[in-house]
Amino acid sequence: MDASGLQAPGEASGFAKPGLRFLVIDDDDCVGGAIRSILARRNGETELASRACIGIEALVSSRFDVVFVDVFMPGMSGLDAIAHIRRGSPIPIIAMSGFRLRSSLNSVDYLGMAMQCGASAYLCKPFAPKQLIEAVDRSLNSTALAKDSMQ
Repeated sequence: MDASGLQAPGEASGFAKPGLRFLVIDDDDCVGGAIRSILARRNGETELASRACIGIEALVSSRFDVVFVDVFMPGMSGLDAIAHIRRGSPIPIIAMSGFRLRSSLNSVDYLGMAMQCGASAYLCKPFAPKQLIEAVDRSLNSTALAKDSMQ
């Protein structure tokens, strides 16, 4: 949305619930800053963690509505972080990678692996703000549907 409250061209509407809290686990400060900026335009609060272990500690000490995890990071990989988070929490997880999606029979589909580890959605970097918002909405909706089916 722009200053007038109108939706900017190419921007998705989203987040029926205002004031969501997000955790971005990514070793690239530019990616974290871009995500923070996109989410702030929808009144989202974002905390950044440059390593998986720092992000996991943040999840223990604070409440978040959605977590973004880069697949490739130094130290603990994003795939390991997703599996670790999923073992302890149903929080929506959006996996991200700049590594290309599977393009041949011999390539590895890392974002597909992230989904198998428990991610709710994925984003291939670089992504547009609309794609990020749509991924958040899909993740929140899939979590809400899962909760409803358990009741």
